[in-house]
Amino acid sequence: MSIKEQIIRDLKLSEKRLKHTFGVAKCARELALRHYPHLSADKMEIAALLHDFTKEYSLDEQKALCEKYNIYISPDEALSPKLYHAKTAAAIAKYVYGLDKEIESAIYYHTTGRAGMTDAEEVLYFADYIEENRTDKACVDVRNYYLAQLSAEKDPIVALKKGILYSLDTTIKYLIEEGQYICASTIEARNHFIKYLSHTKGTGI
Repeated sequence: MSIKEQIIRDLKLSEKRLKHTFGVAKCARELALRHYPHLSADKMEIAALLHDFTKEYSLDEQKALCEKYNIYISPDEALSPKLYHAKTAAAIAKYVYGLDKEIESAIYYHTTGRAGMTDAEEVLYFADYIEENRTDKACVDVRNYYLAQLSAEKDPIVALKKGILYSLDTTIKYLIEEGQYICASTIEARNHFIKYLSHTKGTGI
């Protein structure tokens, strides 16, 4: 049995979450091939299959995994329980399936992003946002914006980074409107992409 087959067998997710997971796997493969052909599309698909592995665990189950795998959750991060699943799923990738750091970090940062994201981290973060099964307005807007940038930009990397920046802006605006905690990593990620694009062709947003 391949590692991919084993992970699919082990997924214990609701039908809706499973559909999303397979959508992210498809999108991650496509993004890797389009923007970062040096990445293994197979590896990105595996990372995508695992990214929400613990998403539907209870908070107590999440905390138990944090204790088991010695995962640190800062007091600030504890204000947003949704952040736990990325860290615990990354630990599952490492300790249960023996996967490498590239996959582990992609899963770890797929919810918040961070400054200086690796190519694999960018691919999984953005695939999670724009996969075809996500139909809420924010995700559709980001997906359409990215597709427009692909047509407008000569450099596909710039198009991708513009899309990621737009998704970060969308997330931050939503969290502000909802009065929710914003992870510092997300703000730092936004500022990083602003700086990157200012040194290429500008943000264009």
